[in-house]
Amino acid sequence: MKTKVNTLLFAFSLILTACGTSSKDESETANVTYQLTQLEDKVFMLDDETSVDGIEAQYTVIDGVEYYSFFNRPNRHIYFYNYKTGEIVHKIKLAADGPNEILYPYYFFEYWVHDFDNIFVNTMQFYYRINKEGEVLKRILVNQNFSFSQTRLSLDASTAFKNGKIYASNTSLVTAEGDTSWLRAIYDFEKGEVEKYLLDERTVLPDFEEKAEKIREMSKSGGISSLSFQFAGDDQNLYVTSQISDSLYYFENSELKEVYFAGDPEVESTDLDGFFTLSIITKSENSVSIGPNPTQPPHFVGTLLTSPDKQLIYRILVHGTKPRINPETNEEEPKIFGASLIVFDTKTKTSGSINLPKELVDQASLSSTFVTEEGIHFSVKEASSESEKAYKVFKVSKL
Repeated sequence: MKTKVNTLLFAFSLILTACGTSSKDESETANVTYQLTQLEDKVFMLDDETSVDGIEAQYTVIDGVEYYSFFNRPNRHIYFYNYKTGEIVHKIKLAADGPNEILYPYYFFEYWVHDFDNIFVNTMQFYYRINKEGEVLKRILVNQNFSFSQTRLSLDASTAFKNGKIYASNTSLVTAEGDTSWLRAIYDFEKGEVEKYLLDERTVLPDFEEKAEKIREMSKSGGISSLSFQFAGDDQNLYVTSQISDSLYYFENSELKEVYFAGDPEVESTDLDGFFTLSIITKSENSVSIGPNPTQPPHFVGTLLTSPDKQLIYRILVHGTKPRINPETNEEEPKIFGASLIVFDTKTKTSGSINLPKELVDQASLSSTFVTEEGIHFSVKEASSESEKAYKVFKVSKL
């Protein structure tokens, strides 16, 4: 398959002024100016078995080759495109039965690629290590039955694999009173057990006890709101934040070293009370449903993104949402009315913010993004063709 490139290059520049502040030592820092330029759209041609809807793509580099990858749930394949050429170069079929069976009974599915001989899959019930042929090299039963009290690994860009051990994020939905909620874990994949838990959530969330108590109460009725944390870096040098925090917490070998401002000085992110208004939980006699609140306060969306050289960290702050009527369902849904791109420089320890163009906010899914050497890729929501997956691409550069 070939990559379609628009012949018209639409470019513009926006000025980004940066400031850096440490909550431990608020010292003055020099202003930094960046240039944000829109490049040609990146378009990947889809095969007949892939729907343009529901693609959650990731970018990975294996043996020096750049890949665009996603999981196609209906046909149970993980796709790998050569990012440069846009051609499908490999498809991993996940068996539905037999010795290489991969189950995802809770619908949840995430994967992380170390290399083609070590691809890790998390389905909440099982952890798997597979290769590019779809062979299951290791299968670990984590939880026989789903429970709010269980913890699990979360596979993201900060995951590392060394000497048979996974260094990854750790997710705890409901924390018992008096217990610790750990944000990271070292998991021995050969033994099938956690070797060590790291990073107490209390370190990065001052209101942890209030949040834990609220979620424990919510879990009694069967529906909870889970505060998400984001990570950038690796097992030795790690930046941590949450979807409602304007700060980046910097750890060296799991020891907190510094806290930096990484938000928009003009738009303050919501607090814990505001977080619990992001979703609406509806209870009926036999079920509980959770949906987005049409009116949402400012909060961060997506993951922490890093430039290929690891120097820049990007995050996106939604300024808020207002209700709009979905013409297909005739129901209210949230519409983002503004958003900022936050850039944090890990060398200079400075951060900057810029308002994203309204056209981009309206056209793109701000929580579905990835970064290559070319720039930040924003997934286009409305496809011009069912056989194409398109991305708006923006380059961030320092003047």
